[in-house]
Amino acid sequence: MLKAERHAYIMKYMKREGRIVIEDLAKEIDVSPMTIRRDLDYLEKNNKVIRTHGGAIPVQSLHEEIPYNNKKEKQIDEKNRIAKEARGLIKEGQTIILDAGTTTMEIAKQIVDLKDIIVVTTDLMTAVYLSRYKDIQVYCTGGIIQSEIGACIGCKAEDFLSGIYADIAFIGASFIDLDRGITSPTMEKAMIKKKMLEAGEKTILVADSTKFGKKGFTKVCLLEDLDLVITDKDIDEELLEKIKEKDININIV
Repeated sequence: MLKAERHAYIMKYMKREGRIVIEDLAKEIDVSPMTIRRDLDYLEKNNKVIRTHGGAIPVQSLHEEIPYNNKKEKQIDEKNRIAKEARGLIKEGQTIILDAGTTTMEIAKQIVDLKDIIVVTTDLMTAVYLSRYKDIQVYCTGGIIQSEIGACIGCKAEDFLSGIYADIAFIGASFIDLDRGITSPTMEKAMIKKKMLEAGEKTILVADSTKFGKKGFTKVCLLEDLDLVITDKDIDEELLEKIKEKDININIV
């Protein structure tokens, strides 16, 4: 297969699969992984793909955010295990921040038996869900509501978060890269996450393994800036070793 033919095939593969894993693609077209890496480097220079750890994603993925109803059906078991691990870190009487997202929603489901808990969230679904429990005091930040996502963003939400203190801030992420850290599809989302991190005495990332090896548009923070990362056991082993080499505190569930 000629170089131009490979490039065309790679773009068709990307459209079909949504992302590229180098080892898988190399086997499919019977070339070396190094050849695929060179192809992806070329395509990235020409603004066709974004290189990630072990592969690549489409350029438009930097700005895309999956609607809530689509996300809630993905990685259900993994998110449940992550939430149970997070629940074990929360004590009665504490104030916690729950970022918008389906993983943090699973944390909300795990804490309904706790008493004297204050929960601050930017997620409308989480706020409504927890409002049914009299022993949990719920604050929703307000602000502009993202359609199909149900998350509050904007200066009003940022102002609210700037004026509070929390024992633990649980944040989620769509894009996590070893070198670039947590990134977000928009500047508005990144600012909200930064305010959450500033408000939390302890900061914890809760994200399933599919979020790793991806880069978004706007930087939130480095993994080293967090107190703890909780993810599932399907995380790439090579990536996990590199995370540990950087002395990043990570719990695998």
